[in-house]
Amino acid sequence: MIREHDPTADTEPIEEILERVRPRIKRLLKSNSIPLQDAEDVLQEALLDALRQWDTIRNVEAWLLGTLRFKCAQYWRRQRGERVQSVDPPMLEDLCEPLPPGQERDEVILDLRRLTRGLGRRHRAALWLRFGLGLSTNEVARRLGYCPASVRKLSSRALTRLHRWATSDPEGDSSP
Repeated sequence: MIREHDPTADTEPIEEILERVRPRIKRLLKSNSIPLQDAEDVLQEALLDALRQWDTIRNVEAWLLGTLRFKCAQYWRRQRGERVQSVDPPMLEDLCEPLPPGQERDEVILDLRRLTRGLGRRHRAALWLRFGLGLSTNEVARRLGYCPASVRKLSSRALTRLHRWATSDPEGDSSP
C-alpha cells in the first residue's frame, strides 16, 4: 500500500517510512542482485537524494523505490565500466603489437585458441582478429561488417567472460 504525502499533515519520520518499505527495499536489492556489501551504499545514495529533494516529493514511498531502482541500474553500469577499465589498456595495446616469430608466437596462438573455445563465434572472431592477428579496431570492424564501437563492446564482453572464467577457477586452469 503506497501512501500519498499530505503536505498539510505532520511529516512522518523517515525511520517509520523506511520500516514500512523495508521488505520491498530488500526484495528490490535482491532482485537486482546487488551484493550485500554494496547494498547499503546503494540505499544510502537513494536516501541522500530523497533528503535533498524532500520538500518536492509527493509520494515518498514510490519516489524512494523508484530512485532505488535507478540507483541499482546505475550500480551495474558502474560495475561494467570498472571491469572494462580494470583491464590495463597499455597491456592490451602490447597484445596488439605484431607477435614475435617462432615458438613463442605458436604458444600464444594456442593459448588464445584454448581460452576462446567457449566463446560464441562473433566474440571469438573479434578477439582473434584484434589480439591474435594484431589488427586495429577499425580493421576488425571493416572485416566483420561492424562499426568500431560495436567491436569495442564485443571485445569488452568477451574479455569480461574470459576474466570471469579465469578468476572462477581456483586451480588456475583458465579454460572455460
